[in-house]
Amino acid sequence: MKKTLTVLILFIGITAFGQRPLKAPEGPAWLVMPSISLQYAGGDMAERFGQSYTAGMGIGYKTSDNWNFSLQGQFMFGSNVKNGAHLLDPVLSESGFLFNQTGEYATFTLDQRGAYGTFDVSKTIPDFFAANRNSGFNILLGAGYLAHWVKINNVGDDSPQVLDEYMKGYDELSGGFLLKQSIGYQYMSVNRRVNFRLSFEVMEAFTTNYRAFNYSTGKPVSGNFTDLVYGFRLEWILPIYSQPTSNYFYD
Repeated sequence: MKKTLTVLILFIGITAFGQRPLKAPEGPAWLVMPSISLQYAGGDMAERFGQSYTAGMGIGYKTSDNWNFSLQGQFMFGSNVKNGAHLLDPVLSESGFLFNQTGEYATFTLDQRGAYGTFDVSKTIPDFFAANRNSGFNILLGAGYLAHWVKINNVGDDSPQVLDEYMKGYDELSGGFLLKQSIGYQYMSVNRRVNFRLSFEVMEAFTTNYRAFNYSTGKPVSGNFTDLVYGFRLEWILPIYSQPTSNYFYD
């Protein structure tokens, strides 16, 4: 029994020692990239909004030398509307209440909403703190379009003074050209099970208010704005390599 156990242990040890280590895939790959982020407003946008979040999806292509090209779409949401106290002044009572069509107090909230899409180009540099050739510091540049607005949530839709066409006088819908930069760390495991990118990103948007008239001020809208957005993004990467797994895993 002891001899049999000894032979079995030796066999397992020799087999494990003789097996060569896993190797990172070297070929190009298509990438599916869902992501979330925590963001803050800056520039002109900071006068209207504070902290917000995004959730979105990207589709990209990774070359064999770690260049990534991707299309990204993100939905922005938050509840920190800084100018909310004065936004609905024309339709609020002296005590700050909104009335519904029956003359009773209406329930409402103000939230931040937005969306942006970008075309991004990034490079992963596996020279420092890299677990394998597909991992390392990642530098990204992108450009696209950003839109943001104030969402008025009237519970029960019973206050016509902030619904439909009237809502457009208060939502401050704005949009414009967007530039994007980020730096972070990308990790892609050799077995493809754990793949992510954690980055700090900054965006500059050159926007215009699309509403011709602002009901809050009672004046026409004019001028351009420089909106800044910065924060941290966590992106999960699902790679689809163009060659079979068996071509990659062993030296």
